[in-house]
Amino acid sequence: MTKDDRGDLDLTKQIEIKEKETHALNDVVVNLKNIIDSKEAEMTAMVNANDSHRELNGKLRKELDQVKADNKKLAKQVEDLIKEAKEMLQFPW
Repeated sequence: MTKDDRGDLDLTKQIEIKEKETHALNDVVVNLKNIIDSKEAEMTAMVNANDSHRELNGKLRKELDQVKADNKKLAKQVEDLIKEAKEMLQFPW
């Protein structure tokens, strides 16, 4: 009797089939673990990039606020100089 002649109820045949299934499932588990590890690495990189962008955004907002304040001061200085120039032009010599 050869292995191929064994029926589906043969215990050694059932064990071999289960061992093959177990091996295949273990391969799937390993592959899924690798995918999870890869995705975790991607997520870590994205979180780091997000943190970096938030920090840069905060710095840029502060710089923008400073530029706006400087712009207001300069606009006031220009306004004062224009007013002073007009007054000087109206001054009777």
